[in-house]
Order: sequence, then structure tokens, then C-alpha cells
Amino acid sequence: MRVAVPFATGVAAEEIFSGFFLLPAFIVGIFFLAFHFYTLRRIELRYRYRHLFAVAAGALLFAAGCAVLRTSGKPEPAPEELRRYAYVIARVDEVDNTATKSIGIKSTVAAFVDENHRRTAAALPVVLRLERDSSAALPARNDLLLFRQHLAPIANKKNPAAFDYASMMRHKGFTYTQYLPAKQWKIVGKTRETNVKTYALRLRDKCMQRIDSGSFSPETRSILKALLLGCTDNLSAEQRAAFSTAGLSHVLAVSGLHTGVIWAVFGLLFAPLAWLRMKRVRAALILLFLWGYAFLTGLSPSTVRACVMATIILAGNLVGRKATPMNSLFVAFFVMLLYNPHYLFQAAFQLSFLSVFTILLVYPPLYSCLSPKREILRFLWSCVAVSAAAQLGTLPLVLYSFHELPLLGLLTNLIVVPLLPVLLVMGFLWLALSAAGAAPALLTRCLDGMTGGMERLTREISALDFASIQHIWIEPHELIFLFVVLFGGIAWLLTRRTRLLIGLLAFVLAFLVFDTAASRPPLRNVWAVYQESGSTTLNFIDNGDNLLLRLDTLSVGNTEREAERFWLKNGIDNVTGLSFGDTLVRGNLRVKAPFIEFQNDCLIVLDDTRWKEATTHERLHVDYAIVCPGFKGKIDAVRQLFDIRQVILAHNLPYFQQTALQEECTRLRIPCHRIRTDGAWIVVHTKN
Repeated sequence: MRVAVPFATGVAAEEIFSGFFLLPAFIVGIFFLAFHFYTLRRIELRYRYRHLFAVAAGALLFAAGCAVLRTSGKPEPAPEELRRYAYVIARVDEVDNTATKSIGIKSTVAAFVDENHRRTAAALPVVLRLERDSSAALPARNDLLLFRQHLAPIANKKNPAAFDYASMMRHKGFTYTQYLPAKQWKIVGKTRETNVKTYALRLRDKCMQRIDSGSFSPETRSILKALLLGCTDNLSAEQRAAFSTAGLSHVLAVSGLHTGVIWAVFGLLFAPLAWLRMKRVRAALILLFLWGYAFLTGLSPSTVRACVMATIILAGNLVGRKATPMNSLFVAFFVMLLYNPHYLFQAAFQLSFLSVFTILLVYPPLYSCLSPKREILRFLWSCVAVSAAAQLGTLPLVLYSFHELPLLGLLTNLIVVPLLPVLLVMGFLWLALSAAGAAPALLTRCLDGMTGGMERLTREISALDFASIQHIWIEPHELIFLFVVLFGGIAWLLTRRTRLLIGLLAFVLAFLVFDTAASRPPLRNVWAVYQESGSTTLNFIDNGDNLLLRLDTLSVGNTEREAERFWLKNGIDNVTGLSFGDTLVRGNLRVKAPFIEFQNDCLIVLDDTRWKEATTHERLHVDYAIVCPGFKGKIDAVRQLFDIRQVILAHNLPYFQQTALQEECTRLRIPCHRIRTDGAWIVVHTKN
């Protein structure tokens, strides 16, 4: 912990402050280290300044974390440099076929090609979005795709409270993306990768094909792929939501829980070796099968993390030393961050570490609270204690990331977790027998029935009104507060130190005073045009009444997706869809096409040519003119009829029309907001 925590803090500081602390931390570390060596020469100072080495080591480890994150990224070409190349040859690494409108391709650029057909070798990870085309063959792993180069940096949509998608993808190694329309790409070959990761992914693909060929229901197939192989691409949105509401998301994500089950199964299987005083052979075999399981899951990061920790513990048995689980956890934590510091910012890594850390910290005293006499009761109580400890440690992060608090998690885990070893053993046994061509029908029916039953149970529990508390919004500083209170409270319960309790209560009081002074009331009277693709929809929030006014016939699904976090932050729900063609009055909103009035703001929607036939003796004042597809002509001509204070260009206007209208507004000295480049347009009213 003394090594891993300052190192991880340095990684986090480098991400947030970008190089601000690297040099000062290094100087402080060198200074205190030199002073420490100076005190070693003088007996009277050695004891008085005995803590200097700890300060020096902490500062140097902090600086090392900053340096590792700064140097971890591979050199990437700048957008200006990419313009020199006309074409790209990219190798397909992973195909995500779950989206309805496009196909996600994680790939690596193998070469750039200029207009003279000269190739420049590269190794740039990119995310491609392919338009769905029923006439085109779906790319497979290791296919080489050729397409015209229009790579662009991955950027966030500029909507209020938007998710930081660009940062998430950067920590996964992807900074560039491109959308490929149908028939504007082609498969030109196939590569033969020989690294271990490729072999692991091939094996996982073969196992998934065997599951697809089995006599399972579609729901069972998707769950088995997630449960056994860690592939969650085939899970439907309803399945994900149901498992999340029931508090069972960790069951579908292959991680430390599954690795622990595999460890326990093989530990029981090889127990006779321990009786024969062959503990080292037993440890070596368990380690071999654990890494074999990681290989079967495609060497997913979560499984590799769990196997690294298991390796450290079992390595102690191999050399005749007993490893402490908490030390092993932090060694695995440090080694993984040293290998790739970007793991620290991935939710799966955070949840995995926190759950194991809390289990090691809380499970022993929690389990000792009760002492059931019967073996079955002790087993059930241990399942409850482990599940409670894991959920307790990850609770703040779950609330922050998923905005939902499962209330029946302990109950569902008590039912499902004891069945997990049975499902895993039966699933891997079925895969082995299926590969040998001898999978019995009885085993298939049992596996299908158990998995389907778990899925139906999850759906029924998640459908209960009291299954979870949803729509929870937590700010980053509130997340820190929850973690401090949680682990500070655990530390006090374990140590019973009065000073710790006083310090914790003082922190809570100071935070509440600060949060009360700095908090702002939620927005209740707002209208907005979000940055979205495919449609233009106006969002009017009138004293909490959430109205979506469609300006075209397309679905408002994109708007709901883009505005969801903004609504969540301000406690707004109960969406009502309205059509722009209707004349309506609802609260402070009045609509009569092409005019809209809301909270004393007058809007006009320019989406056709009806204004060309109009004449006026006096120009009508308009606060905002929203230009949408269908508008033909110039702003100057519209200005003869309306005194326009602000022009808003919808995101789905053709690119060249947007550019021309923006230049015209600049010439006419009319403020112009371009949704595509400037982000969402939001007007906040403080009063009705």
C-alpha cells in the first residue's frame, strides 16, 4: 500500500493537472532523500528524523506515477500530418455488431498511403463506424480494410453534463475515429498475427461459435457468452438494465469473482495433492488452469488483473513463503498500473480493485459477527458477508457511474452467487464435450434451464417497484466525500480510535458547510437545442415539465440520449413529445408554426420557404431564429421581415450550407451559434 498509493496518486495528479506536480515532487523527493542520508551519519539526528525516508519515498513514487503516465502514450500523428495521406489500410481487431445503425470496429492502422501510392507503416489504434449494408460482407478480425482517409480526433459532444467519451476512449488507447459510409471501404486482404492475444481471441471466438450452434435460447446464448467468456456484446439493453437493477452486473462481467470461483473449484479438485504433501505441485496446477481460463476469455484486463493477484499469492506457496492477501492485492495493483497507468481511469479496474479490497478489509469482522452452527448456514452467511462487503466498497462508484442503487442486491446475490460455480463448471464441461463432439442433450437442457431461470428471475426482480432507487446524480466532490466517509467509518469501526472519529466528523461538518454554500438550485426553466445527429428537437423545461418539440418526423430517441445526464443532474423526468405542426398552448409554451413563444422568448423556425411569400410594413422582433433542413435562401432576405437578435444553425444542416450561413451572419453582424461546432444552445430563465 505504501508503494502503490503514492504511485497511483501521481498518475491521477498527472491526468488532472498535466505535469504541474512532476518536477516539484521529484525535487522534494531528492531533497528529503539527501537529508535522510545526512541524518544517518549523526546518531543524535537519526531517530529524530526517522520519517524522512518515508517522505522521500512517497514523493519519488508520486513523481514516478506522473512520469509513467506522461510517457505511456505512443507518439501519434497530428491531424495536420494526416492530411498528407489519401488512403488508410487498417487491420480489424474487434467487431461490435450490437448497434442498430452502424457497426463498431476497433482497428489498428497498418499503413498510410499517399496519392502516389507510397506506403508509410504505422501502428495507430482507431475506432471505425461502418454504415450497415446488407449487401456487404461483415468484416472479421484480422481483415485489412482500405478506405479514403478522413480520420478525426475523438471528441465529446458539447452538451450540458455530457459524458466524457473522448477521455474514456483515450484511456483505452484510441484517439482517432472515422465514419465509413456503405461502399466506401473494401476488404483487401488478411493478416496473420502470431501474438498471444490473437490466439486467445481466436479461441474465444471458436467457443462463442460453439455456443451459437448449441440448442440454447437466444437469451441463454448471450448470457453464457458473458458468463463463461466475458463477451457482453450480445447482451440486449433490457438484459443489461435488468441485471443492473437486480444488483447482478458483476455476474456478467468476468472478473475476480469468476477467477475466485475457478480457483476454488480447482483447489477442491487438487486437494488430494495437499494431503500427499505436494502443495507446490498443487499451487502450480491451479496457477496453470487460472491462466488457461484467462486465455479462454481472450486475456481480458479484468481476468488478467485477478490472475496477477492469484499468481503473487500462489508464487509464495511455490517458494515456500506465505503471501498476505492485502499485500498481494496492492502488488497486483502496482504492477498493473506500472504496465498501463491508464487502467486507473477505467471503471472495470476501479470496481474490481474496490470490491476485492473491501472484501479483504470487511469480510473477516463481518463474518465473525454471526457463528451459525450448521454447515449450510455458515456457507449462506459467508455468501451474504462476501456480497455485502463487495457491494459496500463499490457503492459510491456505482452510484456515480450508473446513477442507480439496487436495493435487493443482497437477496439476488444470495440466490445467484451460490449457483455460479455450478453454472461455470457445467458451462466449461459443455464446451469441452462439444469440442469433442459429445455434448449430451441432458447437460444442454440443464444448462439452458438454469441460465434461463436466472435470467427470468432477474427480470422479475428488476420489475419490482422497490427493486432499486434510480435517477441518482452525484458530483465528483460528493463521490470523494462518500469514499472518505465510507472507509473512514470502516477504519473507526475496526480500530475504535477517538481521534479518527473526531477527524471524520470534522471533515463531514466542513464538507456540509462548503457544499451548502457552493450548491446551486437545479434548473427548472430552460429551453435548449442539443448537439445531436439525425434530427432537430427543441427541449423546453417549464417548471420541471419536460417537453420535447420535434421539428421533423424523426424519433426523439437521439435527444433523450444526449439530454439524459442533463435531466438527471437537474432532477427532470417524465418526457412528453410534441409535434411542431400542431398549434398548442402548454404552460409557458405557445406554438403556432413557424413561431414559438416560451418565457417571453420569441423563436422562429426556418425550415421551409413559406417566408418568401410574406410581406410586412414593420419588421417583427424575433429573439432567436433556428435554421433547420428545408431552409432555402439567405438570412438577409429573412431579415427584411424579422428583426433577428440571434441565429442558431441546427446540427443536421448540410455542412456547406452551415458555413455559408455563418459567414453571412458575420457579414450582417448578427450573432450566430453553430450547434455542430459550438455545442448545445441553452437559455436559462431564473423566473417564470
